[in-house]
Amino acid sequence: MMNATPFVSKCAALASKQYRMNAVRNISIGTDMISSVISLQKARPWYQTAEEGSNLATENAIPLKELFKKKTVAFFGVPAPFTGTCTLEHYPGYKELADEILQNGCDEIVCYAVSDPYAHFGWAEALGNDPNKITFLADPDCTFARAYGVDTRYDDTSLGERSIRFSMVVENGQVVTFKKVDNAREDARTVLESLKIMKDEASVA
Repeated sequence: MMNATPFVSKCAALASKQYRMNAVRNISIGTDMISSVISLQKARPWYQTAEEGSNLATENAIPLKELFKKKTVAFFGVPAPFTGTCTLEHYPGYKELADEILQNGCDEIVCYAVSDPYAHFGWAEALGNDPNKITFLADPDCTFARAYGVDTRYDDTSLGERSIRFSMVVENGQVVTFKKVDNAREDARTVLESLKIMKDEASVA
């Protein structure tokens, strides 16, 4: 008969390991994004010819410094393109409120995912996204997610290593708000309210 003590200890060790793998650190308010050397990738189609465009990562890189410097950016992260909650609840809120968000002191809205840039582009197309309102940026090897502690694993749904669902507002490179998103449907509204508060405070200052 199996000895219960070693078995229980092994289970506890595995559970502890899984917890450490899935532990998430909040991105702290005040975090400086523009000092980072990390780049994200433009979501894009696969180009068949050089005349159509470049498929090279180096030519499609968006450094965080370029993305965030001297701008106010509403940045929301989703676990994966084409998945249910991301498609049906999280993105639609931003699509619906994009104009209002951009009219309240936001220079750019970014939809981020750990994904190859081609799948992320395909998802944007399927959603009918207007790239002039919401920019889709991909993190192919999870570099951003790992660096900022928003990485996790979705092995039980065959997604592997991805990002948690989160959103933040970054003003001139500094994180002003950050939250792990539980209610995807209401996230865009929450970000909009934060921007309105920031706008009101700036007008008083």
